[in-house]
Amino acid sequence: MHNEAAIKKSGFEKSTYDVVLRNILDHAENDNKRVFIKDIAYHIVSPIHTPVTIAPSLRQYDITPVDTKTSNPAVVPSSVLSKFQFTFLIRDPRTAISSLYRCTVPPLNEKTGMYMFLTSEVGYREMRLLLDYLYQDDAQRKDQVCLVDADDLLDDPTGIVKAYCERVGLPFSEDMLRWGSDENQARAKKAFAKYYGYHEDAIESTGLKPRPHPGKHYGSTEEENKKWRSKYGEDGARKIREVVDANIADYEYLKQFALKASTN
Repeated sequence: MHNEAAIKKSGFEKSTYDVVLRNILDHAENDNKRVFIKDIAYHIVSPIHTPVTIAPSLRQYDITPVDTKTSNPAVVPSSVLSKFQFTFLIRDPRTAISSLYRCTVPPLNEKTGMYMFLTSEVGYREMRLLLDYLYQDDAQRKDQVCLVDADDLLDDPTGIVKAYCERVGLPFSEDMLRWGSDENQARAKKAFAKYYGYHEDAIESTGLKPRPHPGKHYGSTEEENKKWRSKYGEDGARKIREVVDANIADYEYLKQFALKASTN
């Protein structure tokens, strides 16, 4: 949803894809560091059922001929995508969708400022389109495209983070599972202040430990519906169920590419 006032208030009203790209690459090149970026696939993949066009500010980089069989679904040209190593983090829709819906209804929506449940922000199909393209594009090494399932990470944080480090070529450290210093907490709160209401549990955490009972149990459809009705009413449960059912196939497709925990 386009909101001119909110965009101006953010201080980024003059930002373009190219401005953001140059900022990222400058940090990587000048600081000689690997830069980690968290973003959402639907921010760079053209909306479903609309023509795919490269963002105007990035057309200067568009040097890759269009291949009708593996055409790029993103507004970012292949020559730019090839500069990055992609990691996809997925979460089962049965928990992700209900969590998203919770952010749009009282009392949490007073914090998030999000008053509409926008199914266009779910993003499973966009992730699938982007992942398929990266696997098909010769500019991407298939063994460098990573996908992590949140359930696997919560069941075995050490094993999954080790596997991730092995895949991307980083040395593993136990410190990666701990971040509880006052300095880190203050930095995280400042960075995510714009998204107040969405990340409190993560921001207030101090580390990642295995769940007490590994293996997330998902109940039957009726059990799930009953739980959602008790929390969000009949209309809320119906909306959540419709979106879950519409995205579960894409989630299951993506899950087949998930990293397996390291045994080293």
